[in-house]
Amino acid sequence: MQMSILKTRAERGRRHIAAGFTLIELVITIAIVAILLAVALPNFHDFVIHSTVNSTANDLVGALNTARAEAVKRGRPVAVIANGGNWNTGWQVVVAKETAPGVIEAVPTSPGPAEADCKGYIDNAVDGANTTPLCPRYQVALPATYTINAVGTGAGAVATRVVFGLTGALSPANTSFDFSVLLPVVNANPLWSRWVSVSPRGTVTNRRNVTLSPAGT
Repeated sequence: MQMSILKTRAERGRRHIAAGFTLIELVITIAIVAILLAVALPNFHDFVIHSTVNSTANDLVGALNTARAEAVKRGRPVAVIANGGNWNTGWQVVVAKETAPGVIEAVPTSPGPAEADCKGYIDNAVDGANTTPLCPRYQVALPATYTINAVGTGAGAVATRVVFGLTGALSPANTSFDFSVLLPVVNANPLWSRWVSVSPRGTVTNRRNVTLSPAGT
């Protein structure tokens, strides 16, 4: 009988333990989760911002390298042009068009700011003998609050386009180009922004810290 009573009490104790958290344990758990979130969320926010800037800079570098390679491959000038004259609204890689049989544009011109304009841009509309696409790459607008500053240096340089000549060097000769890919103003930090530069030879570099960038901070 005594053994049965002890077993009953033990079973009740086990059921009590298995019933769940006590109120104190629940409050402590919530407090720990709140502390962890308070620490983690700002770091995650910074991570997202830095990742966006880095991916934007990488997309820009990819477009510049594509333009340079296309210029050498096709034997024509190729440009990276700001959509609608504004780098913040994206950019397009445009190959110089054959305006008449054997006549190539000296400087590539944008077919229009929209992606549809870019996709529909083909070569030699004069005789219809060629339907080669002339806009091999198109980039949409930057996320809101992110910005790009751009500046061309040297005689003939234009701030809204970067032109590569047949050898892969910049055109006009002896020009260079710089971009500052910037964090949102509320998170402004030149040390974490990206500086993309194109040398007169056409070499593209991408580095962190825009403090010394000619395009500014």
